[in-house]
Amino acid sequence: MDRWYWCNSSLTSGEVVSTTANGIRLYDGDKKTGYDDGRLTLTNHRLLWRHENQSSSLGLNLSLVVLVEEEAGGFTSSPKLLLHLAQPPHTQPAGPVAASSNSCIKLSFKQGGCSSFHQALQKNIGDREWEKTSSLPPNHGKQPVGKTIHRGILGIERAIQAKQDETNQNISRAFEDLKNLMGLAKDMVSLSRSISNRIKERSGEVSADDTTQFRSYLLSLGIDDPVTREAFGSATRYHHHLAKEIAQALENPVKEAGGVMLLSEVYCRINRARGLELLSPDDVMQACHVMNKLGLSLNLHTFESGVQVVQITGLDQEKVIEATVEVLNCHEVDGVSAGDLARDCGMPLLLARERLLQAEQCAKAVRDESNEGLRFFPNLFFSHS
Repeated sequence: MDRWYWCNSSLTSGEVVSTTANGIRLYDGDKKTGYDDGRLTLTNHRLLWRHENQSSSLGLNLSLVVLVEEEAGGFTSSPKLLLHLAQPPHTQPAGPVAASSNSCIKLSFKQGGCSSFHQALQKNIGDREWEKTSSLPPNHGKQPVGKTIHRGILGIERAIQAKQDETNQNISRAFEDLKNLMGLAKDMVSLSRSISNRIKERSGEVSADDTTQFRSYLLSLGIDDPVTREAFGSATRYHHHLAKEIAQALENPVKEAGGVMLLSEVYCRINRARGLELLSPDDVMQACHVMNKLGLSLNLHTFESGVQVVQITGLDQEKVIEATVEVLNCHEVDGVSAGDLARDCGMPLLLARERLLQAEQCAKAVRDESNEGLRFFPNLFFSHS
């Protein structure tokens, strides 16, 4: 980040805009920075990054760029451009960081357009228009030819060494996370087969609507740029942002599950969506505990038995109990077990048992314990009173 410097957004003499991109996040090496969701402008002289709430821009001279590489995105990450940079001149204006141990930066394209921006950037670097302009500001001064060549060769050598080090680190990390990668791939294969079979059973052919729905299922698996502890200074801020991420990612799945989801299932789903950025059970628990305080669309609910669930905020418990009673009325003679309710309503067995106990506490169900197990019946005494 020490190659960036503060400047205004106005163009200098001979400078023209080539292309722009929105939703750009800046990295210092592999480390995320707080400069997120900004607009990146490429001119024939430099890169300009500015957030809409900021009056000034961050500038980066294209003369410092030694090598550009493109990193493909995945389910949990956005495509990025990796820029290997030479040392900035001493006359360069002040920037957000006085010194950095990294000789490269990354540009994360969360809203797409990485490949086209890469092509435009490579063209501008090859054209070297900043050397052809006669009147340039001090920080854009033309460097002597010999010095430029010498610095370029040194920069390429450093870039090659940095790339080798990064490759070694990636290989080590890949072996450490091999089990997680295999588990994620297994989940993906299982989900794709399930959706494919469901579509075939429905109509025999895959329509355009089915294809759109299939893609939406796959996209819902991944969280772009997941919240990490390193990005925030305190555990409180980390858990607050994590709570927002969980609420945003799982709001629709919780609605589809009837408005309630077991905390254990929340833990599994959010970790599957985050890919390799796995969370501990304690972090998920702490994040769910602050949902009510933040006024999110989901909140944590604890039954009297101690079972914890995440449910839609404002869920009408009376309607939930009435729905359980309706199932009991349909089986007035034989009664309903937790397994029966789980099959009829498509919910986990533990949650089905809690709903039956909840109906019993409200005097709308009675129990019968025998050697055949625990079954519940509608409370006819209550309904006829």
